[in-house]
Amino acid sequence: MIHEKILVTKEKRTKNKAARVSTWLVPRSALSRDQLKAVELPLDRHRLVLGSAASGKTQVLIHRASYLAKSYGISPDKFQIFVFTDMAGEYIKPAARLLGLPEKTVTTFDNWCRLFYEEHKSRDLPRTYINLRVDFQRIRAEVLLLLEQKKELRNCLEFALVDDGQDLSPEVYEILKLAVRHVTVFADFTQKIAESRTSEPFIREELNLKKRAAKLWGTYRNAPYVAKLASYFMPDEEARRDYLSRSAARQKVREHPLCYLAPSLDKEMGFLAATVQMRQSMDEKVGIIVPSSSLIHELAKGLKKRGVEVEKVIERDAQNIFHEPFDFGNNIPKIAAYHTAKGLAFDSVFLPHLTENSFSGAKGEARQRMVFVGITRARQWVYLSTVRGEEFKEIKILKAAETDGHLLMI
Repeated sequence: MIHEKILVTKEKRTKNKAARVSTWLVPRSALSRDQLKAVELPLDRHRLVLGSAASGKTQVLIHRASYLAKSYGISPDKFQIFVFTDMAGEYIKPAARLLGLPEKTVTTFDNWCRLFYEEHKSRDLPRTYINLRVDFQRIRAEVLLLLEQKKELRNCLEFALVDDGQDLSPEVYEILKLAVRHVTVFADFTQKIAESRTSEPFIREELNLKKRAAKLWGTYRNAPYVAKLASYFMPDEEARRDYLSRSAARQKVREHPLCYLAPSLDKEMGFLAATVQMRQSMDEKVGIIVPSSSLIHELAKGLKKRGVEVEKVIERDAQNIFHEPFDFGNNIPKIAAYHTAKGLAFDSVFLPHLTENSFSGAKGEARQRMVFVGITRARQWVYLSTVRGEEFKEIKILKAAETDGHLLMI
């Protein structure tokens, strides 16, 4: 069988379930010098912390929240950790609990605005006409207006830490300036996938940052083979060299990323299911990341038909509740869209259905950044697949990686 030839067996993998920790958080003593320096930056001004994928930005963010709260005696109702999605929030809450941070301190910016609106404006939330979703764009506008008009509402938070700051809208920074005394923004513009006018110069100007941003230099999560493949999707040559030069993660088992060119969709699904099951047998945490939310249900159904149960990591529905529960603490494979996978990490990551039709909604370099984000969710191994004749345009990038010996293509 193909799997016997190209994938490691269970015997090659050292397994010790009792020793597996329940969270990805490392102790503060294990942080690098650059990471620890960013944790302990004083509250004398706003801060911008830049770091490449897998440089430990979320590690630093959590430890910094704990450090600031304890060092400055700030109560939980006076600070917030803002994450990009609800899914990212669910992922980091267990780590926050380990450091004594209440779960309520971890939230999305839109959810915080909703609570602020309910407290200071009305409990009757504005909703869109089409599907009755909460109209967060209107809520943000109203929150900004309240802060501009009522000085007593300003600086209601002593500090806030912002993850994935490159994907937030300019309006968010207008609100942050008025609502928070001290803001620390963590960002990586090579992972920017949201369409907004936010840029590093914009953030620096909005937060009046005259000194250089703090930087996290290492790349500690992605194993070397993973980092090498991800680098092919970085258009900027200088950024690519810098990213690779700082890769510090270790590869537990030497295995190249794999790309399967399936003769049909049915064959792609069958091979995907078999390979996911194999990685599960190795006691790995598996993430399956797809180009669009609509594909989540389609692939979940196809995998279930082939004996693979998955948990769908999806956004809230029109009534703002989750469609289905998911738990990052278990080993059930998670399936998510690229934009909701930001901030997550898995032992092995699967990027199936890399077809042109699947990426039709993404343009230009945004497509490459999406794949870069997907690949860099992996700690140890990456699997990609597509259907022959339907490949996305970026298949040429994967073929270049194969030619250079950094990808196994079958």
